[in-house]
Amino acid sequence: MLKKILNQSTLIAVPFLASVLIKYFAITMRISYVNFEEAWRDWRSGRNVILAFWHGRLLMMPVMYKGCGVSVLVSQHRDGEFISRTVKRFGIDSVRGSSTRGWLGGVKGLLNEIKKGKDIAITPDGPKG
Repeated sequence: MLKKILNQSTLIAVPFLASVLIKYFAITMRISYVNFEEAWRDWRSGRNVILAFWHGRLLMMPVMYKGCGVSVLVSQHRDGEFISRTVKRFGIDSVRGSSTRGWLGGVKGLLNEIKKGKDIAITPDGPKG
């Protein structure tokens, strides 16, 4: 019983603290966009984009996104649950799946998000490259 309460508390506390930390970093650092002009044009004209970013850039993805709605592919593992709950605090939806678990559901979920008119985001440098 205590373990279940601690797990639930962790699932609430970690995303909250992570979102506060990300917001703090965002106001204390300079963010630069490199070769991003085409994405800006697409967003201004109402076209959707597919964003790919390396795991090393994952932390600041929620504050760099400037489109009208995005869904990001997130692992079904426990760390993916933390990520999913954290980015939700920034208005970012998640589709669950990865190359090692639930990949077909992840692909179908992303296709459904595209059909809804949303941008999608992936990290191509997963555990299998």
